[in-house]
Amino acid sequence: MAELRGILVASRLFVLLASSVIAAIGGLSVVLLAPHFESYYVVPFVLGFVCLPMIALSDVLQGLSRANSWAVFALSPTYLVRPILILVLMGMALAAGYQPDARTALIVAILATYATSIWQLLGVTSRFDRELPPGPRTVNFREWFAVSLPIFLVESFFFLLTNADVLMVGFFMQPDDVAVYFATVKTLALVHFVYFAVKAGVAQRYAAYTHGDADKLAVFARDTVSWTFWPSVVMAIVVLGLGEPILMLFGPGFDAGYALLFLLVIGVVARSAVGPCESLLTMTGNQNICAFVYAMTLGLNIALSVILIPAFGFWGAAIATTASMVFEAAALSFTVWRRLGIVMAIFAPARSPR
Repeated sequence: MAELRGILVASRLFVLLASSVIAAIGGLSVVLLAPHFESYYVVPFVLGFVCLPMIALSDVLQGLSRANSWAVFALSPTYLVRPILILVLMGMALAAGYQPDARTALIVAILATYATSIWQLLGVTSRFDRELPPGPRTVNFREWFAVSLPIFLVESFFFLLTNADVLMVGFFMQPDDVAVYFATVKTLALVHFVYFAVKAGVAQRYAAYTHGDADKLAVFARDTVSWTFWPSVVMAIVVLGLGEPILMLFGPGFDAGYALLFLLVIGVVARSAVGPCESLLTMTGNQNICAFVYAMTLGLNIALSVILIPAFGFWGAAIATTASMVFEAAALSFTVWRRLGIVMAIFAPARSPR
């Protein structure tokens, strides 16, 4: 219990302090390097760094809530309350006469993020205060850091992987092109939601089964593949059917990215076909090899983007992203089979784990 009290306090403080330091360094770097890149990037980047500590705090609160199966505090602030609040505040800003530009949008996002993160912090803290008896705290920072560092790499590589194509398009193409491509890949978020929903709900279950019957872990892991794949296929069909009108909501010319959806959706479905493999690897102590797989996938994505985007533009970015996601799914599924003996593939025959 002393270690539990310690990690509840230490995790929040460490994340808040580390993200604040990184935000300060990032904002200062943008100001100092401003003469070396386009001026219209400076203010949005600085405002983005202002938002960073609250995003980081919200993520760690989400993790603490998920570990206790508190779904409301885990998911609703980030995925429900914050987007709705952003829409409401943006509408109020436009009604007040503010311009519909990146600066206004980021200020609105900052306000919404701070409001939801503070609400989440108060809610999670009060619930822990009610359920956890007071007492001494033990901080094993070195051990916790050693375990969390590979997981940090997994999440970092995964985050970079989900944004690398947009960054590479921005490097090789114009900002207007970035906007079209960004809107296109974000339209696929409706399909991604299934994957992230299952991932958010099963990680703690993986951890519980890891200390029990290996056969039960294998059966449950196989079930999570089905939970991820079939709803993702349904959502993919819906997105392909409604993709063009959705893109038109972003403004004139954004429907130019509609054809890309038919290629990009292959990668998303391929990822869902193996389920949340990275969560299974992480919860069974295989986070190091998981980080290595994501590092290889990120390297493949960047290499293909460098080769294909200058030659094929949007289609080059889409090909690079789809190919890297297919590679990611295959590599993670193979790693799970080699390490745990569990077949994580939707159409593969089930086998008893080693």
